[in-house]
Amino acid sequence: MSSEKRTAPPRGQRRAALIEVAADLFARKPYDEIYISEIAEAAGVAHGLLFYHFKDKRGLYLAVLQQALDELVDLHRPREDELTREQRMRGLLRRHIDYRRAHVHTMLAFIRAGGQDPEVDELFERARRAGAEFVVDLLGLTTEPPPRVRVAIRGIMGLLDETTLDWLTHDCDVPAPELENLVYDAIVAILATVSSAHPELGDAVADLHAAA
Repeated sequence: MSSEKRTAPPRGQRRAALIEVAADLFARKPYDEIYISEIAEAAGVAHGLLFYHFKDKRGLYLAVLQQALDELVDLHRPREDELTREQRMRGLLRRHIDYRRAHVHTMLAFIRAGGQDPEVDELFERARRAGAEFVVDLLGLTTEPPPRVRVAIRGIMGLLDETTLDWLTHDCDVPAPELENLVYDAIVAILATVSSAHPELGDAVADLHAAA
């Protein structure tokens, strides 16, 4: 009787599977409360395989954060049913709120890094740049934003981060739709403030403001 010879999955697939398991653990528990033995047990592999792919827990953690960055960047991609500026902005906020609630500790690590870890800071900065580029595109700007507009857009990114940070650390005690409305209205108010000096933003901000 013939028997099929089992082959191990390709190295890339094994690595991706380990990141997936670790991402789930890091999303639910703080970094310091997770041990490499726990990750290995959850993945059903020997410690040595984790060390082979990532060298140590920090290496695996950075790989998890890189995956989170990729997922955050993808949140900025408009979906097919998001045709208006309001739909695009609300869709983005809804996806961010849902993602952050599902990955509490990963997002807290990102937002709280604040100069304590240059590698984490760099990943988080790339996520913020993706958000800024989304707003620039939403406003229809084709050149570098004027200084006041640039500052306002960066402020919008900080608003979203700090608002959701407070929300997550208080057990999401505001209903998600209310949080979405709060952040949306605040963003529109910021953009309306700077648009008075920049007529080129008028139509885009008017669209958002009418929806608000």
